[in-house]
Amino acid sequence: MVMFLGFFSFPINAQNHLNSPYSRFAMGDMSVRTSGTVLGMGGVGYAFQSATAINFANPAAYIAFDTLSCLVEGAFSIKTHTLRTGAISQKGSTVYIDYLSIGISATKWWKTVIGYQPFTHMTYDVADYDTIATIGAYETHYTGSGGLNEIYWGNAFRLYKGLSIGINTSFIFGKYEKSRTMNFENANAVSAKFDGTNRIKGFYLTAGLQYMIPIKDKWLIGLGMVYTPPLKFWNKSVNLTTTYLGNINALSPTLLDTLYPQDELKKTYQMPQSIGAGFSWAKPNKFHIEANFTWTNWSQYKDGGNADTTLTDAYKFALGGSITPKYNSSNYLARITFSVGANYELTRLMLNNTQIDKFGINFGIVFPLKKSKTCLGVILEYGQLGTTKKDLIQENYFTVMFNVRLHEKWYQRIKLD
Repeated sequence: MVMFLGFFSFPINAQNHLNSPYSRFAMGDMSVRTSGTVLGMGGVGYAFQSATAINFANPAAYIAFDTLSCLVEGAFSIKTHTLRTGAISQKGSTVYIDYLSIGISATKWWKTVIGYQPFTHMTYDVADYDTIATIGAYETHYTGSGGLNEIYWGNAFRLYKGLSIGINTSFIFGKYEKSRTMNFENANAVSAKFDGTNRIKGFYLTAGLQYMIPIKDKWLIGLGMVYTPPLKFWNKSVNLTTTYLGNINALSPTLLDTLYPQDELKKTYQMPQSIGAGFSWAKPNKFHIEANFTWTNWSQYKDGGNADTTLTDAYKFALGGSITPKYNSSNYLARITFSVGANYELTRLMLNNTQIDKFGINFGIVFPLKKSKTCLGVILEYGQLGTTKKDLIQENYFTVMFNVRLHEKWYQRIKLD
């Protein structure tokens, strides 16, 4: 049996994603869900704080916001990729929105953030070919589209000097559609098409802890942890089954029967818990070096109470850092921040007795505007997902993210002479 890539093109707009065969599983591919500043360092961020950037990888990091300032941050990306099997390849590109966040300082000990980001995305078109001895050759064709969105409210609180906690409370919503077609070449065989529309909603929580330890008033050691508990999402689905005589792709296929649902089907998804930890070494306004580890027990994910055998526990390692030659220099080039990082992940997918892996290399440049803390960033990422072995698919991708960080005074006491 050989897996074949469906060749098709997407209009380039903010709502579409590339053909990603691996997004067929569970509720789609999980989005990166990290800021441009963090992505430029390879995705590290559990032990990172910044007064001029929103780090939603760890909500405890919000505590670093300037007391009198408002931060508005957003990003969009351009991604190109190539999908390969043993003999076939497909190329494509797309543009999509990554996130939009607003952060303010409520008090010296309480900072808050609201934001939007994609939670999952699903876009795939793949097919399997096989033969039944008594009937003949047939194609199983899988397509899917849609995804979930996340609107979150984050809060951070200072417990003690250098010690902070935070929590992101998110509302997840959206829908996706899946279709599966069993299409026989034999004109006397019964072919069938199964269509399903799923509407999802639920709440998602991520708690964070950070402890920043000053060393001789010059260096800073950072410790960070994040935890997401197992939570449930709710699904309402409508399914439709249509049967035909012979090839569905024929000019005028013979319709046999259509089975309409009587009611919406309701079920829950059991989402996995996740634990992450990070360690950093930094010199404020000069450089930052960090290592992160994340474990997510996707083996406990359940679809309507049933385990998903294609999912297993995921492990991710990331290492990266940034450097600013001289942040308060009169020389503009000395105030540009450069970042680099890399990550490696054993993903949640276990297919053909192979755990799908992924690695990425990241580079970032942040350009400050003159006489302002507002910045423009460009982040580059090259990566690879999967393998061509065992009839699987390999994706090589290149992403350019454009990041805008607006940092403006939102409150200032007026003094009268």
